[in-house]
Amino acid sequence: MDAGPAHATHKRACQSCAHFRDDPDYLEAALPGLASLSSARAAVRASDGLCLCHDRFVSAHSACADFAPRAR
Repeated sequence: MDAGPAHATHKRACQSCAHFRDDPDYLEAALPGLASLSSARAAVRASDGLCLCHDRFVSAHSACADFAPRAR
C-alpha cells in the first residue's frame, strides 16, 4: 500500500471508486460527531468523502493504487 491518496485524473479519482462514499446521510451516520460541528451537507466539504478501503476521509479528487471502478 502506498503512503496515501495522491492527486489523480478524473477518470481514476476517488469520486469514481467503489470504495468511496460521499452521501451526506451516510457520512453523518459514519461520523457521529460531524453534526455537532456543522453538517455533511456543508459547502466546505465539497464532494469529499470516506474511503472504505483505507478508512479515512479523502478528497474526491485523490487516488491510490487500490482504485476499483464503481459498478454502473
